[in-house]
Amino acid sequence: MLNSPTSLINRSVAAVLPYVPRPLVWRISRRYIAGVSLEDAYRVIRELNQLGAMATLDVLGEDVTDPDQVTGYRDLYLQALRDIADQGLDCNISVKLSEMGLRFEPERCLEIMAQLADAAAERGNFVRIDMEDSSVTDQTLDLYRRLRESHGNVGAVIQAYLRRSRDDVEDLLANDIAHLRLCKGIYVEPAEIAFKAPQEINASFNELLKLLIDNHAEKVGIATHDPALVSHAKRLIAERIVPRERYEFQMLLGVAEPLRDELIREGHPVRIYVPFGEHWFAYSSRRLRENPAIAGHVIRGLLRPG
Repeated sequence: MLNSPTSLINRSVAAVLPYVPRPLVWRISRRYIAGVSLEDAYRVIRELNQLGAMATLDVLGEDVTDPDQVTGYRDLYLQALRDIADQGLDCNISVKLSEMGLRFEPERCLEIMAQLADAAAERGNFVRIDMEDSSVTDQTLDLYRRLRESHGNVGAVIQAYLRRSRDDVEDLLANDIAHLRLCKGIYVEPAEIAFKAPQEINASFNELLKLLIDNHAEKVGIATHDPALVSHAKRLIAERIVPRERYEFQMLLGVAEPLRDELIREGHPVRIYVPFGEHWFAYSSRRLRENPAIAGHVIRGLLRPG
């Protein structure tokens, strides 16, 4: 399957994406990105809420090197938390730590995340710490552990394709701070630290989900668009009689919408990841480069009028 004609075409399209004019890329990306402003994001969140889905708001940007930019991103999230409350939106926030200066000011990053958690707690809201590539996995989980000493409204992310993830999950469970989004993982990592074969990644995902549910994790975000993984999760939820407050399905904006709608109709809690911001092109390029299958949408989008 990896060398099928379709997959070869998808990878070829993903490889040339950096050379495609931005207006054409935006025609495709607008399905997966709310826009460039907070107002764009609020409009999409309202639409999702009307469909019966929750949302998590993500300001695009990572690996920031300028302290002033860090301040700007922090202030944007603080504004978002105020507006979400004022507008009655069913939405929390997802934050990348490298956007908050993790790589060059880790202590200030912790202070900023505490500020965001405080602002969220005042409004009955929640902060998800996104997981990035493996170069910051330890730092990210260490900061999460420190933050959870004083803030219960914070969660983290576990990537099923990392070989270390079972140990990380067991540690978080042992410390009663397993409020986790479980995803496959998107960053390109070496085989020594990450599973490469799809069946290995799926097996790890299912194993970790079972571990979390059977050990009464605080809450699990089941973040996948894979129908097989979703079906397995639904069976596990039914067999274990998992209450709604202990799990939710999570998906990216614009991806697998029929599956999203099916989950909503069946009564499962569903949350949609809503990215927005000026760095939409870098986000789109990475998503397509590291998930070549999505490139098929590019082909169809370029042929679609309007």
